[in-house]
Amino acid sequence: MSIRMPKPAVVVLLFFTLFSLTVSSRVAAATRAEVAPGGGVAEAESVPSNERPLPGGMATDGRVWYVPMARKEIALTFDDGPYPFYTPLLLHQLEADATPATFFLVGRTIQEYPELVERIIASGDEIGNHTYNHFVLTGMSEIEIEDQIEACGSLIARYTGAEPTLFRPPHGRYDTRVVEIAARLGYRTILWNDAPNDAPVDNSDVPVDEIVQRVLEHAKPGGIILLHNGQYSTIEAIPTIVSALRTQGYSFVTVSRLLADQEIEAPERSAEPGLSATRR
Repeated sequence: MSIRMPKPAVVVLLFFTLFSLTVSSRVAAATRAEVAPGGGVAEAESVPSNERPLPGGMATDGRVWYVPMARKEIALTFDDGPYPFYTPLLLHQLEADATPATFFLVGRTIQEYPELVERIIASGDEIGNHTYNHFVLTGMSEIEIEDQIEACGSLIARYTGAEPTLFRPPHGRYDTRVVEIAARLGYRTILWNDAPNDAPVDNSDVPVDEIVQRVLEHAKPGGIILLHNGQYSTIEAIPTIVSALRTQGYSFVTVSRLLADQEIEAPERSAEPGLSATRR
């Protein structure tokens, strides 16, 4: 019996696909474990442990966990990247489902993969500021914090033609200085009320059904869902999440659209407690 060998073109295609996946995985993991200027290693993205949204979902200092409204609008947000392999797959899935999203991108990967930034914009999605290096900002000086935000914002503006207004601190860690500096630079600090922990600290794979279940459990009108670029399980979970929430009557919008659509009769914002460093 003769054995049929794969065609050379197929072998080459498989090699480059596996190579791209390996490179993308390493880049994504590196972004989630950055060495900050002080020498400490930043923690990977994780569900917040000591932060809960204010009852009204928004604070007068610019922090937003969700947007209080009666209409069933909800926003998908993706942190980190852009990444080769993962970001195109994610965009393809979002486009197939006709689902807009907000991407919080890191400045240095914007510089590395400008074509992916252009691809995000061409898809009609929104781009927010996730700082230039993805360092934990709470351990930095005010000048360093400002530089991290401004450097990323300037890069984003080159592609969008307008200064970004949405900011998310790396790992969700912030203090009073971070929020005040972001506000001074014209940003709202966008947090979340729905985080399925799709990018755990140990970089382990989270089952798709768990991601879906966690998202659906915390979905609410005006909600902001935290997901991550660079996670294959997250991409696989998107169709089910979108279908399930649309069945419940939700429509998907960008964070900016969510803020613009806020109803006038929304509940009064609650008094804010003192700020403290927060992690995710």
